[in-house]
Amino acid sequence: MTRFVPPAGAPLRVTQIFRALGVVFSSDGSTEECLLSLAAHLKVRYVFGVSSGRAGLWLILKSLHCIRPDRCVVALPAYTCFSVPAAIVRTGLMLHPVDIDPETLDFNFSQLEAVPSKRLLCILTSNLFGLVNDVPRIKQIAYAKGAFLVDDAAQSLGASRDGYFSGTLGDVGLYSLGRGKVLAAIEGGIIVTNSEEIAHAIRAQTESLPTSSFVHGAWLLAQMLAYTAFLHPRLYWVPNSLRFLKLGITEFDPNFPAARLSALSQALLPQLMSRLTEMNQIRRKNAAALAQVLIGNPHFIVPRPASNCQPTYTRFPLIAKHIATRQQALSRLRTVGIGASSFYPSAICDITGIDQYMGVDKFHCVQAESLSRKLLTLPTHPLVRQLDLDRMAAILTGL
Repeated sequence: MTRFVPPAGAPLRVTQIFRALGVVFSSDGSTEECLLSLAAHLKVRYVFGVSSGRAGLWLILKSLHCIRPDRCVVALPAYTCFSVPAAIVRTGLMLHPVDIDPETLDFNFSQLEAVPSKRLLCILTSNLFGLVNDVPRIKQIAYAKGAFLVDDAAQSLGASRDGYFSGTLGDVGLYSLGRGKVLAAIEGGIIVTNSEEIAHAIRAQTESLPTSSFVHGAWLLAQMLAYTAFLHPRLYWVPNSLRFLKLGITEFDPNFPAARLSALSQALLPQLMSRLTEMNQIRRKNAAALAQVLIGNPHFIVPRPASNCQPTYTRFPLIAKHIATRQQALSRLRTVGIGASSFYPSAICDITGIDQYMGVDKFHCVQAESLSRKLLTLPTHPLVRQLDLDRMAAILTGL
Protein backbone atom coordinates (compact mmCIF):
# COMPACT_ATOMS: atom_id res chain seq x y z
CA MET A 1 0.00 0.00 0.00
CA THR A 2 1.52 3.32 -1.07
CA ARG A 3 -0.71 5.57 1.05
CA PHE A 4 -2.09 4.98 4.53
CA VAL A 5 -3.60 7.85 6.50
CA PRO A 6 -2.58 7.75 10.21
CA PRO A 7 -5.50 7.46 12.65
CA ALA A 8 -4.38 10.62 14.47
CA GLY A 9 -1.47 13.00 14.61
CA ALA A 10 -0.16 16.54 14.47
CA PRO A 11 2.40 17.31 11.77
CA LEU A 12 5.81 18.27 13.12
CA ARG A 13 8.32 20.14 10.99
CA VAL A 14 12.09 19.64 10.94
CA THR A 15 12.55 23.41 11.15
CA GLN A 16 10.53 23.47 14.39
CA ILE A 17 12.71 20.76 15.89
CA PHE A 18 15.97 22.52 15.03
CA ARG A 19 14.70 25.87 16.31
CA ALA A 20 13.88 24.12 19.58
CA LEU A 21 17.40 22.67 19.63
CA GLY A 22 18.73 26.18 19.17
CA VAL A 23 16.87 27.30 22.28
CA VAL A 24 18.18 24.34 24.29
CA PHE A 25 21.78 25.03 23.26
CA SER A 26 21.53 28.81 23.51
CA SER A 27 23.77 30.81 25.85
CA ASP A 28 21.51 30.38 28.88
CA GLY A 29 19.78 27.15 27.81
CA SER A 30 16.67 28.16 29.73
CA THR A 31 13.34 26.80 28.53
CA GLU A 32 11.21 27.95 31.49
CA GLU A 33 9.81 30.84 29.47
CA CYS A 34 8.28 28.33 27.08
CA LEU A 35 6.07 26.91 29.82
CA LEU A 36 5.16 30.39 31.02
CA SER A 37 4.04 31.34 27.51
CA LEU A 38 1.65 28.37 27.56
CA ALA A 39 0.28 29.53 30.92
CA ALA A 40 -0.36 32.97 29.46
CA HIS A 41 -2.17 31.49 26.46
CA LEU A 42 -4.40 29.33 28.65
CA LYS A 43 -4.88 32.14 31.21
CA VAL A 44 -3.75 30.06 34.19
CA ARG A 45 -1.49 31.07 37.08
CA TYR A 46 0.60 27.92 37.47
CA VAL A 47 1.98 25.43 34.95
CA PHE A 48 4.21 22.37 35.39
CA GLY A 49 5.83 20.08 32.83
CA VAL A 50 6.32 16.33 33.22
CA SER A 51 7.40 13.47 30.98
CA SER A 52 3.92 12.22 29.98
CA GLY A 53 0.21 12.73 30.46
CA ARG A 54 -0.09 9.71 32.75
CA ALA A 55 2.87 10.92 34.82
CA GLY A 56 1.08 14.25 35.10
CA LEU A 57 -2.13 12.62 36.29
CA TRP A 58 -0.20 10.52 38.81
CA LEU A 59 1.46 13.70 40.13
CA ILE A 60 -1.89 15.50 40.36
CA LEU A 61 -3.50 12.64 42.28
CA LYS A 62 -0.54 12.34 44.67
CA SER A 63 -0.75 16.07 45.35
CA LEU A 64 -4.52 16.07 45.93
CA HIS A 65 -4.18 13.07 48.24
CA CYS A 66 -1.55 14.96 50.26
CA ILE A 67 -4.08 17.77 50.70
CA ARG A 68 -6.92 15.36 51.57
CA PRO A 69 -5.30 12.16 52.93
CA ASP A 70 -8.64 11.00 54.36
CA ARG A 71 -10.03 10.45 50.84
CA CYS A 72 -8.98 7.66 48.51
CA VAL A 73 -11.60 7.17 45.75
CA VAL A 74 -11.48 8.65 42.25
CA ALA A 75 -14.65 8.81 40.14
CA LEU A 76 -13.87 8.49 36.44
CA PRO A 77 -15.60 7.70 33.15
CA ALA A 78 -15.96 3.97 32.61
CA TYR A 79 -14.71 4.41 29.04
CA THR A 80 -11.41 6.27 28.96
CA CYS A 81 -7.72 5.76 28.26
CA PHE A 82 -6.14 2.91 30.24
CA SER A 83 -3.44 5.37 31.37
CA VAL A 84 -6.05 6.96 33.64
CA PRO A 85 -6.74 3.89 35.82
CA ALA A 86 -3.00 3.08 35.66
CA ALA A 87 -2.18 6.46 37.21
CA ILE A 88 -4.87 6.00 39.87
CA VAL A 89 -3.59 2.54 40.79
CA ARG A 90 0.03 3.75 40.93
CA THR A 91 -1.04 6.45 43.38
CA GLY A 92 -2.58 3.80 45.65
CA LEU A 93 -6.13 5.12 45.21
CA MET A 94 -9.36 3.29 44.36
CA LEU A 95 -11.49 3.56 41.22
CA HIS A 96 -15.20 4.28 41.00
CA PRO A 97 -16.19 3.96 37.30
CA VAL A 98 -19.25 5.94 36.18
CA ASP A 99 -21.16 5.07 33.02
CA ILE A 100 -21.31 7.47 30.11
CA ASP A 101 -23.94 8.83 27.77
CA PRO A 102 -23.18 7.48 24.26
CA GLU A 103 -24.89 10.45 22.60
CA THR A 104 -22.53 12.99 24.19
CA LEU A 105 -19.62 10.83 25.51
CA ASP A 106 -20.12 12.72 28.79
CA PHE A 107 -21.00 11.22 32.16
CA ASN A 108 -24.29 9.55 32.93
CA PHE A 109 -25.13 12.28 35.41
CA SER A 110 -27.64 10.30 37.44
CA GLN A 111 -24.89 7.76 38.18
CA LEU A 112 -22.34 10.49 38.89
CA GLU A 113 -24.64 12.12 41.39
CA ALA A 114 -25.09 8.75 43.12
CA VAL A 115 -21.35 8.33 43.82
CA PRO A 116 -20.88 8.28 47.63
CA SER A 117 -19.28 11.41 49.08
CA LYS A 118 -17.50 9.91 52.08
CA ARG A 119 -14.17 8.82 50.56
CA LEU A 120 -14.36 10.65 47.23
CA LEU A 121 -11.12 12.52 46.52
CA CYS A 122 -11.94 13.82 43.04
CA ILE A 123 -13.96 13.45 39.87
CA LEU A 124 -12.04 13.12 36.60
CA THR A 125 -13.38 14.38 33.28
CA SER A 126 -12.32 12.79 29.97
CA ASN A 127 -13.25 15.23 27.15
CA LEU A 128 -12.92 12.37 24.66
CA PHE A 129 -11.86 13.35 21.12
CA GLY A 130 -11.93 17.00 22.19
CA LEU A 131 -15.69 17.04 22.89
CA VAL A 132 -15.67 19.07 26.10
CA ASN A 133 -17.65 17.61 29.00
CA ASP A 134 -20.26 19.62 30.90
CA VAL A 135 -17.59 20.65 33.38
CA PRO A 136 -19.65 23.31 35.21
CA ARG A 137 -22.24 20.63 36.06
CA ILE A 138 -19.54 18.11 37.03
CA LYS A 139 -17.86 20.74 39.21
CA GLN A 140 -21.14 21.43 40.99
CA ILE A 141 -21.51 17.72 41.77
CA ALA A 142 -17.88 17.42 42.92
CA TYR A 143 -18.09 20.42 45.23
CA ALA A 144 -21.37 19.21 46.72
CA LYS A 145 -19.50 16.03 47.69
CA GLY A 146 -16.49 17.93 49.04
CA ALA A 147 -14.28 16.57 46.23
CA PHE A 148 -11.85 18.12 43.76
CA LEU A 149 -12.44 18.28 40.01
CA VAL A 150 -9.59 17.21 37.71
CA ASP A 151 -10.18 18.41 34.15
CA ASP A 152 -8.35 15.85 32.00
CA ALA A 153 -7.84 17.60 28.67
CA ALA A 154 -5.25 15.19 27.26
CA GLN A 155 -7.27 15.05 24.02
CA SER A 156 -8.68 18.57 24.00
CA LEU A 157 -5.95 21.22 24.06
CA GLY A 158 -7.50 24.30 22.46
CA ALA A 159 -11.10 23.11 22.83
CA SER A 160 -13.43 25.32 24.82
CA ARG A 161 -16.79 25.44 26.53
CA ASP A 162 -18.60 28.70 27.30
CA GLY A 163 -15.48 30.48 26.06
CA TYR A 164 -13.12 28.82 28.59
CA PHE A 165 -10.34 26.45 27.58
CA SER A 166 -10.78 22.77 28.32
CA GLY A 167 -8.34 21.79 31.06
CA THR A 168 -8.76 25.08 32.91
CA LEU A 169 -12.33 24.49 34.09
CA GLY A 170 -11.55 22.39 37.16
CA ASP A 171 -9.34 22.73 40.22
CA VAL A 172 -6.44 21.35 38.21
CA GLY A 173 -6.08 20.34 34.57
CA LEU A 174 -3.94 18.11 32.40
CA TYR A 175 -2.74 18.05 28.78
CA SER A 176 -0.75 15.47 26.84
CA LEU A 177 1.89 16.14 24.18
CA GLY A 178 2.17 12.50 23.12
CA ARG A 179 1.85 11.10 19.61
CA GLY A 180 -1.70 11.28 18.36
CA LYS A 181 -2.68 14.18 20.58
CA VAL A 182 -3.63 17.73 19.54
CA LEU A 183 0.01 18.83 19.58
CA ALA A 184 2.76 16.25 19.30
CA ALA A 185 6.10 16.75 21.05
CA ILE A 186 6.32 12.91 21.09
CA GLU A 187 6.24 12.92 24.89
CA GLY A 188 5.20 15.26 27.65
CA GLY A 189 2.43 16.21 30.02
CA ILE A 190 1.36 19.67 31.16
CA ILE A 191 -0.35 20.37 34.49
CA VAL A 192 -2.21 23.67 35.00
CA THR A 193 -4.03 25.17 37.98
CA ASN A 194 -5.17 28.48 39.41
CA SER A 195 -5.11 27.13 42.97
CA GLU A 196 -2.15 28.24 45.07
CA GLU A 197 -2.70 25.33 47.48
CA ILE A 198 -2.68 22.72 44.70
CA ALA A 199 0.27 24.39 42.96
CA HIS A 200 2.27 24.28 46.19
CA ALA A 201 1.53 20.55 46.60
CA ILE A 202 2.43 19.79 42.98
CA ARG A 203 5.65 21.80 43.20
CA ALA A 204 6.69 19.76 46.24
CA GLN A 205 6.10 16.54 44.28
CA THR A 206 7.91 17.67 41.12
CA GLU A 207 11.08 18.47 43.05
CA SER A 208 11.66 14.76 43.58
CA LEU A 209 11.29 13.89 39.87
CA PRO A 210 14.46 13.13 37.90
CA THR A 211 15.50 15.39 35.04
CA SER A 212 15.84 14.13 31.49
CA SER A 213 19.33 12.79 30.71
CA PHE A 214 21.43 13.68 27.66
CA VAL A 215 20.96 10.14 26.34
CA HIS A 216 17.18 10.43 26.68
CA GLY A 217 17.27 13.82 24.95
CA ALA A 218 19.17 12.31 22.01
CA TRP A 219 16.68 9.44 21.79
CA LEU A 220 13.79 11.91 21.92
CA LEU A 221 15.34 13.93 19.10
CA ALA A 222 15.64 10.77 16.99
CA GLN A 223 11.97 9.96 17.66
CA MET A 224 10.90 13.47 16.68
CA LEU A 225 12.76 13.26 13.37
CA ALA A 226 11.33 9.82 12.64
CA TYR A 227 7.82 11.02 13.51
CA THR A 228 8.23 14.01 11.19
CA ALA A 229 9.10 11.73 8.28
CA PHE A 230 6.88 8.73 8.84
CA LEU A 231 3.64 10.48 9.86
CA HIS A 232 3.09 11.32 6.20
CA PRO A 233 0.53 9.00 4.56
CA ARG A 234 3.05 7.97 1.89
CA LEU A 235 5.34 6.51 4.58
CA TYR A 236 3.10 5.76 7.57
CA TRP A 237 2.60 2.19 6.37
CA VAL A 238 6.21 1.54 7.39
CA PRO A 239 5.87 2.09 11.18
CA ASN A 240 2.30 0.79 11.03
CA SER A 241 3.61 -2.57 9.82
CA LEU A 242 6.19 -2.87 12.63
CA ARG A 243 4.34 -4.70 15.41
CA PHE A 244 7.01 -4.06 18.06
CA LEU A 245 6.21 -0.31 17.94
CA LYS A 246 2.73 -1.15 19.32
CA LEU A 247 1.09 1.71 17.42
CA GLY A 248 -2.55 1.91 18.40
CA ILE A 249 -2.08 -0.58 21.27
CA THR A 250 -3.59 0.45 24.61
CA GLU A 251 -2.13 -1.25 27.69
CA PHE A 252 -2.86 -1.04 31.40
CA ASP A 253 0.54 -0.56 33.06
CA PRO A 254 0.83 1.23 36.43
CA ASN A 255 4.63 0.85 36.34
CA PHE A 256 5.28 3.71 33.92
CA PRO A 257 8.27 6.07 34.20
CA ALA A 258 7.89 9.62 35.50
CA ALA A 259 10.32 12.51 35.12
CA ARG A 260 10.38 16.23 34.47
CA LEU A 261 9.51 17.49 31.00
CA SER A 262 12.54 17.38 28.74
CA ALA A 263 14.16 20.66 27.73
CA LEU A 264 13.64 19.81 24.06
CA SER A 265 9.89 19.29 24.49
CA GLN A 266 9.64 22.53 26.47
CA ALA A 267 11.53 24.47 23.80
CA LEU A 268 9.22 23.06 21.12
CA LEU A 269 6.05 24.23 22.88
CA PRO A 270 5.82 27.85 21.63
CA GLN A 271 6.24 26.75 18.01
CA LEU A 272 3.59 24.06 18.39
CA MET A 273 1.23 26.50 20.09
CA SER A 274 1.62 28.95 17.20
CA ARG A 275 -0.16 26.42 14.93
CA LEU A 276 -2.71 25.18 17.46
CA THR A 277 -5.65 27.26 16.23
CA GLU A 278 -4.92 26.48 12.57
CA MET A 279 -4.71 22.70 13.12
CA ASN A 280 -7.83 22.57 15.25
CA GLN A 281 -9.75 24.52 12.61
CA ILE A 282 -8.71 21.91 10.03
CA ARG A 283 -9.81 19.07 12.33
CA ARG A 284 -13.19 20.72 12.92
CA LYS A 285 -13.65 21.30 9.19
CA ASN A 286 -12.92 17.66 8.38
CA ALA A 287 -15.19 16.48 11.20
CA ALA A 288 -18.00 18.72 9.94
CA ALA A 289 -17.66 17.24 6.43
CA LEU A 290 -17.94 13.69 7.81
CA ALA A 291 -20.87 14.60 10.05
CA GLN A 292 -22.73 16.15 7.12
CA VAL A 293 -22.35 12.99 5.05
CA LEU A 294 -23.66 10.81 7.89
CA ILE A 295 -26.87 12.74 8.58
CA GLY A 296 -29.69 10.21 8.53
CA ASN A 297 -27.34 7.23 8.12
CA PRO A 298 -29.16 4.19 9.57
CA HIS A 299 -25.97 2.38 10.60
CA PHE A 300 -24.18 4.95 12.78
CA ILE A 301 -24.75 7.40 15.61
CA VAL A 302 -22.58 10.52 15.67
CA PRO A 303 -21.94 11.90 19.20
CA ARG A 304 -22.65 15.61 19.13
CA PRO A 305 -20.84 18.39 21.01
CA ALA A 306 -22.90 20.78 23.09
CA SER A 307 -23.94 24.01 21.38
CA ASN A 308 -21.63 26.02 23.67
CA CYS A 309 -18.65 23.74 22.99
CA GLN A 310 -15.92 24.27 20.40
CA PRO A 311 -14.29 20.82 20.09
CA THR A 312 -10.89 19.85 18.73
CA TYR A 313 -11.82 16.47 17.17
CA THR A 314 -8.48 14.73 17.64
CA ARG A 315 -10.43 11.92 15.94
CA PHE A 316 -13.97 11.74 14.60
CA PRO A 317 -16.08 9.31 16.69
CA LEU A 318 -18.84 7.11 15.30
CA ILE A 319 -20.95 4.52 17.10
CA ALA A 320 -22.11 1.62 14.96
CA LYS A 321 -25.55 0.29 15.78
CA HIS A 322 -24.26 -3.26 15.45
CA ILE A 323 -20.89 -4.83 16.27
CA ALA A 324 -20.70 -6.46 12.85
CA THR A 325 -21.19 -3.08 11.17
CA ARG A 326 -18.19 -1.68 12.99
CA GLN A 327 -15.99 -4.58 11.93
CA GLN A 328 -17.12 -4.29 8.34
CA ALA A 329 -16.48 -0.54 8.27
CA LEU A 330 -13.02 -0.86 9.86
CA SER A 331 -11.99 -3.55 7.40
CA ARG A 332 -13.11 -1.63 4.32
CA LEU A 333 -11.62 1.66 5.50
CA ARG A 334 -8.25 0.12 6.24
CA THR A 335 -8.24 -1.66 2.89
CA VAL A 336 -8.32 1.70 1.09
CA GLY A 337 -5.64 3.21 3.31
CA ILE A 338 -7.69 4.98 5.98
CA GLY A 339 -6.41 4.61 9.55
CA ALA A 340 -9.80 3.96 11.12
CA SER A 341 -9.56 2.68 14.68
CA SER A 342 -11.66 0.83 17.23
CA PHE A 343 -9.89 2.98 19.85
CA TYR A 344 -9.70 1.62 23.43
CA PRO A 345 -10.10 -2.19 23.50
CA SER A 346 -12.60 -2.25 26.37
CA ALA A 347 -14.26 -0.27 29.10
CA ILE A 348 -11.99 0.04 32.14
CA CYS A 349 -14.43 -2.24 34.01
CA ASP A 350 -13.25 -5.11 31.79
CA ILE A 351 -9.49 -4.68 32.22
CA THR A 352 -8.04 -7.95 33.47
CA GLY A 353 -7.39 -7.80 37.22
CA ILE A 354 -8.92 -4.34 37.67
CA ASP A 355 -11.48 -5.55 40.20
CA GLN A 356 -8.93 -5.50 43.06
CA TYR A 357 -8.56 -1.73 42.66
CA MET A 358 -12.25 -0.90 42.65
CA GLY A 359 -13.77 1.25 45.37
CA VAL A 360 -17.28 -0.01 44.63
CA ASP A 361 -18.68 -3.55 44.48
CA LYS A 362 -20.89 -3.17 41.40
CA PHE A 363 -18.53 -1.53 38.94
CA HIS A 364 -19.61 -2.82 35.52
CA CYS A 365 -21.10 -0.09 33.31
CA VAL A 366 -23.39 -1.28 30.53
CA GLN A 367 -23.21 1.71 28.19
CA ALA A 368 -19.41 1.99 28.40
CA GLU A 369 -18.98 -1.72 27.72
CA SER A 370 -21.34 -1.52 24.75
CA LEU A 371 -19.52 1.56 23.44
CA SER A 372 -16.18 -0.25 23.51
CA ARG A 373 -17.62 -2.86 21.10
CA LYS A 374 -19.30 -0.41 18.71
CA LEU A 375 -17.14 2.73 18.59
CA LEU A 376 -14.87 3.52 15.68
CA THR A 377 -12.89 6.65 14.95
CA LEU A 378 -11.80 8.34 11.74
CA PRO A 379 -8.77 10.59 11.12
CA THR A 380 -9.33 14.36 11.02
CA HIS A 381 -5.77 15.73 11.20
CA PRO A 382 -4.26 18.16 8.67
CA LEU A 383 -2.78 15.35 6.53
CA VAL A 384 -6.28 14.15 5.60
CA ARG A 385 -7.06 15.14 2.00
CA GLN A 386 -10.40 15.59 0.24
CA LEU A 387 -9.77 12.26 -1.51
CA ASP A 388 -9.56 10.61 1.92
CA LEU A 389 -12.79 12.24 3.06
CA ASP A 390 -14.51 11.07 -0.13
CA ARG A 391 -13.31 7.50 0.45
CA MET A 392 -14.55 7.52 4.04
CA ALA A 393 -17.91 8.90 2.97
CA ALA A 394 -18.33 6.36 0.17
CA ILE A 395 -17.61 3.41 2.44
CA LEU A 396 -19.74 4.56 5.38
CA THR A 397 -22.75 5.44 3.22
CA GLY A 398 -22.38 2.28 1.16
CA LEU A 399 -22.67 -0.22 4.02
